[in-house]
Amino acid sequence: MSHPPAGPLATLPSYLRHDDARSESVWQLDPEELASREVSAFLRHELRPWKSLFLHVGRALVELPRVQRPEAALYPPIEEDRLAEQLLSALSEGVARHVSAGTLDVSLSGGVDSATLCALAARHAPGRVRAWTMDVHFADAEERTHARTVARTAGVELVDVPIPDAVLPDLFERAVLENETPFINARAIASFAFYAEARKHGASVMLSGAGADEVLQGTPEARASARTRVNEDRRLAEQVLRPQPEAEQRPPWELDARRSSEEVRYVAWVLHELVLPPELRGARAHGLTVRTPYLDSDFTEVALALPASVLVHEGVGKWLFRHAVRGLVPDEVRLARKTPRYAHTALSSPVRERWLELYRAWLTPSRLEPLEVIDPVAVLALMDCYTRLPADAPEAGGMDRLLMRLVSLAMLQEHCTSRTPCLES
Repeated sequence: MSHPPAGPLATLPSYLRHDDARSESVWQLDPEELASREVSAFLRHELRPWKSLFLHVGRALVELPRVQRPEAALYPPIEEDRLAEQLLSALSEGVARHVSAGTLDVSLSGGVDSATLCALAARHAPGRVRAWTMDVHFADAEERTHARTVARTAGVELVDVPIPDAVLPDLFERAVLENETPFINARAIASFAFYAEARKHGASVMLSGAGADEVLQGTPEARASARTRVNEDRRLAEQVLRPQPEAEQRPPWELDARRSSEEVRYVAWVLHELVLPPELRGARAHGLTVRTPYLDSDFTEVALALPASVLVHEGVGKWLFRHAVRGLVPDEVRLARKTPRYAHTALSSPVRERWLELYRAWLTPSRLEPLEVIDPVAVLALMDCYTRLPADAPEAGGMDRLLMRLVSLAMLQEHCTSRTPCLES
């Protein structure tokens, strides 16, 4: 049996050069350098989805689902049960097809999404499934406990992959080049290291819970929080950019002209710009394929058509889904509140000095000037301010996101102009 079709939300846009050459990897198109105008747009969250960071290279967009959630309504319990059964059935059928096609490895964070995939895979292939979890210092301790509980109750082998903090700064450049996009946190680098270890230990295709939060409204306030982060990023970017035209006021997903609901355009922005590159390209760099059942067409058609009133209950997201997996996933996992995973910064790292050394090495005038739109003096001033902050300073997160983006951009630019082949894995 073949894998179920990956939906458009699971498909990263391919790259399209001005002479119509197309590739899944930008390095196959041999870009000369980054486009300074697009670098500025990227830092200000104004980069249109059909544009790329690379000079004379755009992105070929996929058509987004044109589904609209129905108006809010109260449903009787019997109707909610029917919707829950329909939702779980769509996911179970998709997982069954992945398992039948030979996928027996599951990435298990310990959250309800990956726990459900693990339980379903184990149900469809008893005694043959392996679950993989990541031991990195910013992983949530409760979720790691939940991962062990899920593996035990599902009867699957659990492989715990240690990711030492010291390897993350050293992997930064290679991970950025393989992902072909700037990073905003160290989790993407940890994922890169995680998939490398999984491949070494025999995994070739792995199921991931990526996308569940987005299509099932796992974090009800996500869009509002994203607007806040975007505005913070824009304010900080103005400090390091040379004078630019007046900034865009709309959030980036509203700059997408594709005909779809605002929610779907937001979901596409989060997935294609933030979530999926480390999942898909990062794994592919090591010869490992990641499958995302929550983004398969058959599942998203059901999930995105559910009314919001059955997905959010008393501030808890994915409520209907949590209801659907009762009896399949232990209650302490099923009902656990989602925890933030992106609070890690260079300042809070056990190898803080190594991170700061890396930042200083890449944020030099000689490496920033080729980007043309960046003011190196302003970056050094920002860096000086950043290094003086306590690790738990509320402003540290935004500054770290910007510094990581700037380092990533400098790395991508240097790779373009060096004309060296992309690193082989």
